[in-house]
Amino acid sequence: MNFSLIRRDQARPTQSLCLLGASGSVGGTTIRYLRRVPDIRLESVSVHSSLEKLQQLLHEFQPPLACISHEDAFDYGIEGLMADFPSVRFFRGADGLVEMVRESQADTVLTAVVGACGIRATVAGIESGKKIALANKETLVTAGPAIQAHSAFASNSTSTACIVPVDSEHNSLFQLLEGQNLSHVHRIVLTASGGPFRDWTGEQIQRARREEVLNHPTWTMGPKITVDSAGMINKGLELIEARFLFSCEADQLDVRIHRNSIVHSMIQLRDGSFHLSCSHPDMIFPVAHTLHYPDSVPEPHREMSFPESWPALSFEMVDERFPGYALCRSAMAMGGTAPAILNAANEVAVDAFLKDRISFSQIPETIDGALQSTEIHQTTDLEELISADEKTRSDLMQKLGALSARE
Repeated sequence: MNFSLIRRDQARPTQSLCLLGASGSVGGTTIRYLRRVPDIRLESVSVHSSLEKLQQLLHEFQPPLACISHEDAFDYGIEGLMADFPSVRFFRGADGLVEMVRESQADTVLTAVVGACGIRATVAGIESGKKIALANKETLVTAGPAIQAHSAFASNSTSTACIVPVDSEHNSLFQLLEGQNLSHVHRIVLTASGGPFRDWTGEQIQRARREEVLNHPTWTMGPKITVDSAGMINKGLELIEARFLFSCEADQLDVRIHRNSIVHSMIQLRDGSFHLSCSHPDMIFPVAHTLHYPDSVPEPHREMSFPESWPALSFEMVDERFPGYALCRSAMAMGGTAPAILNAANEVAVDAFLKDRISFSQIPETIDGALQSTEIHQTTDLEELISADEKTRSDLMQKLGALSARE
């Protein structure tokens, strides 16, 4: 494979797992799969704030290490948890995630936490020589150049570190591109369901209410990623992630709306032919593939007859109704700290929208303002990229707080 972040020769099937973000949708799918595959041991686990979920997992899987990444939730529940599980070592906050990854004896780290807090934990996993099952797109969106530098270092040493993507689109691309020479690939296409507003006019989208934004037609996800999907920002972030995962040029990457979510990605070779990766829209497929890679998944997840049960395959362009998508493409072209600024601004704006402090249409406006007002630096330094993320968050939170105060 010609990918700077993915090295088949370094990959090993998962025997023990450090799961970051067990209380989210990808984490939940992973837990369900672990119940089917007892050969994979849950060695360490984190949740954000769901103490009840953590208690359940500690009872069921008995991992020796656990982290609560929300510091207030940790402080609230740690005494009870330590009393109930005296043999478990507990970690606190975002720094605790990093420490747990470094201390974990697991051979694989699945990063399913939402947001930029997964960056340092991913780097810690790479530096520890673990297989990274990457479901946290913000890691590469914010710090792609630095992650590439870390992986390049790992690939020139005896490290067994490698990154295998978990997101359905990137995982399907991974499988399509394995064995391909990237010089033979003309175009790489991610698909999108189009979200709840694929048939809405631009004016209707501008007036979308919170409950309408969160009503995704295909996937059941957390609120943040569901909001991103409604504005097609999620797909723009995935393009940036794909650029770093597969070491391709920005003009090779494209998106098509595919309503049935059967085709997850496709590549067009330079001879004009298309290769498609298809499956039922269920995250069990990429999760299982990533955990077992480079071995094959040992059993089918579900039967899907061919071709009678397949819907007609149709694809549509992403248009100007989704300005957030265009902003992602622009940030990808700018490079450097631009994707970090974009991602940070988006996270702050989405949080403000979910708290009813701004409208849905103000999310891309907020992102655009941050990109316009912030100097872009070309860098591969991790701390500089994280600093751009943190400064953008701080500036925007202060600005939005001031606006709320005036209202």
